[in-house]
Amino acid sequence: MKYTQEHPPLQCFMRQSTWYNSVGPVTVRGVLWHSTGANNPYISRYVQPDDSAPDRAELLKLLGVNKNKNDWNHTERKAGVHAFVGKLASGEVSTVQVGEWNKKAWGCGSGKKGSCNNGWIQFEICEDALNDPVYFEKVYREAVELTAYLCKLYNLDPRGTVTYNGVKVPVILCHQDSYRLGLGSGHADVLHWFPKMGKTMDDVRADVARTMKGEDDEMLSYEQWKQYMGQYRAELAAQVPEWGADELARAVAMGITDGSRPCDLATRQEVMSMVVRANK
Repeated sequence: MKYTQEHPPLQCFMRQSTWYNSVGPVTVRGVLWHSTGANNPYISRYVQPDDSAPDRAELLKLLGVNKNKNDWNHTERKAGVHAFVGKLASGEVSTVQVGEWNKKAWGCGSGKKGSCNNGWIQFEICEDALNDPVYFEKVYREAVELTAYLCKLYNLDPRGTVTYNGVKVPVILCHQDSYRLGLGSGHADVLHWFPKMGKTMDDVRADVARTMKGEDDEMLSYEQWKQYMGQYRAELAAQVPEWGADELARAVAMGITDGSRPCDLATRQEVMSMVVRANK
C-alpha cells in the first residue's frame, strides 16, 4: 500500500474555509468518491494554504499557485471534503488531505432519507476532459490507494455495507450512489466518467480490497500495459525463424517488405501495403 499511518498523504489543511470552521467530528462509516466536474486536473485549482501558514511558500511550490483565487479555502465557498486527488505542480498525481478525516463533510448534500455527509470520508478527483485513459489510470490508482489506507485506518470492510437511517449503504460509494439511495443531492459523479474507462464502483470495491491484501499488483495500468506490449513486440521483432528464411529473402527481393521485424505484429496498413506491392 502506498499510504500507511507512518506515511500518510500530503496535508494542506484549509483552516480559512467556512466548512473547516463550521463542523465537528462524526463517526466514520465509509468513504465516498466525488469528481470535480471541471476540466482542470491540478489540485491547486481547489487547494491553497492558509494565508498565515508557516509552510505556505513550501506548499505553494508543491501545489502551484491559484492566481484566480477561486480555491476552496475561503469563507465564500460553502462546501468541504477531506481530500483532493489530482496533479501537483510537477504534474505528479497525488493526494492532498485538507481536513481531519473524521470531520463532517459538506460534500454530497442531502436526499429524502438523510445525508452521507454524516460519516463518510469524502474526496474529489480532479477531472480532465474525461478522454485520457493514462490520466484516468493514474488518478484511479491513487484514489484506490487512498481508500485502502482509510479503510485500514478505520477498520472498514471495502465490500461491506452499513445501515444508516434505515438504508443499507455501501461502505464505499460515489456521489451518484448517495443520490440513488436518497442520501445525497442529484449529481452524476463519478458514474458519468468511470464507465467510459471501463470501471464501476464494484470494480472500485474489489480493487480496494485487493490493495488492502497486498494484491494490488493484479491491477495493470495503461502505461504498464504499453510497456509490457512494447517489450513483447521487441522480442517478436528480434526473431528470424529458419523455416521462413527463403520466403523472407524472396519477399525482400520483390520489394514487398524491407525484411525487418519478420515475426512482429502487422498493422492493417502494413498488410495492405504488402498486398499491393505483391500484385505489382
